[in-house]
Amino acid sequence: MTHAPLGYADRVRASRGYRTVSQLIADDLNVFLDPFSALLSAHAEIGTGNVFCPNVRIDADPGTLLIGDDNRFFEGTRIEATAGGRVSIGTDNEFGPHAVALLANRSDSVITIGNRVRLIGRIDLAGASTLGDGSQILGDVTAVNVALASGGSHRDPDPDLRGAVLKGRGRATGLTLARGHVINADGDFGTAAVEAQSVYHPRPA
Repeated sequence: MTHAPLGYADRVRASRGYRTVSQLIADDLNVFLDPFSALLSAHAEIGTGNVFCPNVRIDADPGTLLIGDDNRFFEGTRIEATAGGRVSIGTDNEFGPHAVALLANRSDSVITIGNRVRLIGRIDLAGASTLGDGSQILGDVTAVNVALASGGSHRDPDPDLRGAVLKGRGRATGLTLARGHVINADGDFGTAAVEAQSVYHPRPA
C-alpha cells in the first residue's frame, strides 16, 4: 500500500464527515475487519470491543448516536441517526448476518436497543422503537414504532423469561410485545397470533 491511495481515501472520507481509514486502523479499542469498506461517522460515539465487518455504513449527526461495548456489526449493517433522529445501542448485541438497517432519519424517530439483542436477517427498524434486553427480530421484517420487552437472552434456559421476539416475514407497526412472547408472522404481524416462546422452545426437563 502506497501513501497516495490511503491519503486520497482519508481526504475523501474526512470531507464527508466519516472517520478516515487511518483512524480506523489506529483504533486499538475496536476491530474493523476491512477498514477500507467500513464507513463510520466522525460523530458516532462508540465504546470498546466492537467488531465491524466489511461494508458497514454508519451515518450520524453530532450527539445522535451512542454505541456501547462488545457489539457485532455484520456485513451490510446500515445505521442512520440523522435529520433529528437518534439511536442508542447498549452492549453485546448482534446486527446480522444479512442486511440490518436502523433508520432514525426523522425528528420523531428514536431507536433504543438494550443489551444482548439479536437482529438477524433482512431487518429494517424505524420510527420510535425500543428493543429491550434479550429481545430479537429474526427473518425478513420491517418494524416501525415497536416495543419489545426486556428479558433473558436467547440463551436463557426458560424461553418464557426471554426478551420478546418478532420472527418470520412481513411488517410490524405499532406493536408492543411482553416478555416471553413471540409473534411468528407471514405478512402482517398485527394480525398474527401472540404466543409463548415455549411453544417453539420447550423448557428443559
